[in-house]
Amino acid sequence: MNSKTSITVGIDEFTVVLMPKKKLDCLEWLDKCKIIIQTFIEKSRLEELYDEMVQTEKGIQKGYTNGLIIENKPWYLCISWHEDFSNMGVCIRFSAYAWASFQTDFEIRFDVKMDIITFIRMLQSDEYITRLSRIDFVADYKNFHLSVNPDDIYRGLKNDSIGIKDYKNRNMIRSKTALDIDGLYSTIYLGSRKSNTRCFSRIYNKRLEILQTKNFRYEEAINCKRWIRQEVVFKNIYAHQITSELLKNINTPYELQAFIAQKITEKYSFYDKDTNQFMKYTRALLAIVGNNQFNFLRSEKPKDNDLKRSINYLINGSGLFSTLFKSLSVWGDGADVELLIYLFEEYQNYYIEEAQNNKEILTWLRKHASTLRQYKLQEYF
Repeated sequence: MNSKTSITVGIDEFTVVLMPKKKLDCLEWLDKCKIIIQTFIEKSRLEELYDEMVQTEKGIQKGYTNGLIIENKPWYLCISWHEDFSNMGVCIRFSAYAWASFQTDFEIRFDVKMDIITFIRMLQSDEYITRLSRIDFVADYKNFHLSVNPDDIYRGLKNDSIGIKDYKNRNMIRSKTALDIDGLYSTIYLGSRKSNTRCFSRIYNKRLEILQTKNFRYEEAINCKRWIRQEVVFKNIYAHQITSELLKNINTPYELQAFIAQKITEKYSFYDKDTNQFMKYTRALLAIVGNNQFNFLRSEKPKDNDLKRSINYLINGSGLFSTLFKSLSVWGDGADVELLIYLFEEYQNYYIEEAQNNKEILTWLRKHASTLRQYKLQEYF
């Protein structure tokens, strides 16, 4: 049995979505969807590696109506699409087992080492836009000190001896839960796992899980004494940004390892609150990052668009513009401006005083005025 301490980072499972480059109606989408799927199959070389993909009614991604799988495989890989909605794109989900098998089989068959950088780049096509909708980064701690385990970590978080901060030194974790088995915490969940969440993490005893399920990494598990894993799931806008980084800025397997380690520590850096020093498992990840510099994940500052909706309504739904054009067409040049002047005078002379006592308007101002003032009026045009 190997007792050597090690840390490795990698990718567990992921979902990639291929989006049409423009909005399509139902009939256009069905034709385009076939082209996208065939292009993906050719570029990924799936049917060269395995048998022809077949239609399935089981295991289709949630929200989609149709799916293709490779039959008689012990792993999950499914191409899903909705027959009516082009804005859902074509969704390809690789389980961890499927991705590990695909990497191994691809290298054996084509003598090309496969990783997520190579995969995303070889999918590029004029037929669609490629973007990840979910990707799971993992850090595997094998044979680390006994204190590196979910129970000790969670108890430290509960008694406030251990803290978590992001790259801006903020504690952004609002939810911390753990699975208690016979008085020991075996799995920690950090952050919300709801569908609209951008990021959450799980820390658990990977060796125990594998020994119980006898999954495809069984031999690896029995050959080490301890194996603790941290998974960090990036979804939605974070997954999109990771796609962009992989395509533009990550070029080697070493950069990919550093990138994965940075993304984990960027959101989840554990530290001792007494000494303010990083915990040994976070230090191990930071050592992988080294001197590499990558863009940090960001979520755009929320902007209050209620006023913009009102302006859009004036332009597109209220009939104001059509009335101005009718005036111009009937009475000629200047008639539309004359009508606007009349409307503004009516607003000044009669409406302003009335609005100052309008409860609905005053409530709206209390809710929106302070956030709207953070921007210039012109930004809402």
